[in-house]
Amino acid sequence: MLKTIVITGCSSGFGRVTALHMASLGWRVFATVRKEADGESLHAEAGERGSAEYVTPLVCDITDAAQVSAMGRTIAEASPQLDALLNNAGTAFPAPLELIPLDALRSQMDVNVIGHMSVTQTLLPLLKAARGTIINVTSVGGRIALPLIGAYNASKFAMEALSDVLRLELAPFGVRVVVIEPGTSATSIWETSGNRARDLLEGSADRNPYMPLIDSINNHIREDIKRGFPPQRFADLVQEILNNPRPRTRYQIPRSVSWMILLRNLTPDRLWDRMMRRAIKW
Repeated sequence: MLKTIVITGCSSGFGRVTALHMASLGWRVFATVRKEADGESLHAEAGERGSAEYVTPLVCDITDAAQVSAMGRTIAEASPQLDALLNNAGTAFPAPLELIPLDALRSQMDVNVIGHMSVTQTLLPLLKAARGTIINVTSVGGRIALPLIGAYNASKFAMEALSDVLRLELAPFGVRVVVIEPGTSATSIWETSGNRARDLLEGSADRNPYMPLIDSINNHIREDIKRGFPPQRFADLVQEILNNPRPRTRYQIPRSVSWMILLRNLTPDRLWDRMMRRAIKW
């Protein structure tokens, strides 16, 4: 029987690269996308690699309960069990917390937290049947909070906590829960979020005092992206986790993320704040 994986957020970035990679290894991949055109281009690219038969794109907004239910039914009809779920879909709504519209904050949590739980709940019967693996993609931003991306940090911190609880609750059923904490990579999420930040603050009379902070953080993100790791390394890590009968509970990528998290854990809050403010000139 073919091994089967569901990957959310396959329109671009980590999800798309991983869907193509797992299909090339002979896994049956159900890949959620935002638009029909995204699914068509994904399937076409898989065809160029000789693995189109292993990729099934599914248009699914993970914040839409009806679409998630329909996705679950489609997968259950195709396979009696599910070996892996990669909760990868995500977005960012950057803005100073004083100014971020509450609707944007709700949307941030809806996409990055509630949507993943909706997908997980829907697919858990199939995952239990296979004693499968759930991989939740959080971020270094789920362990270290930074100015301007507080809403994003909150969503990723939440997924860290939910992953810890799921790991304990699902252990008796043989379902493993693993977290991947990536650093910055050359994906479209930060370009998209930068445009969104400008849209959110457009017309705000109070935005000017925060503009130096916004410019500084944007500059840091651009530099991080230049040094970022290629998405294929993420796909390789997913393969490594799924091939391991006893994977670790957390993986950082690249290795420098591990050192950043360790430094944050060892540094007193006030000293850390001074270091961060000096780094971003704020």
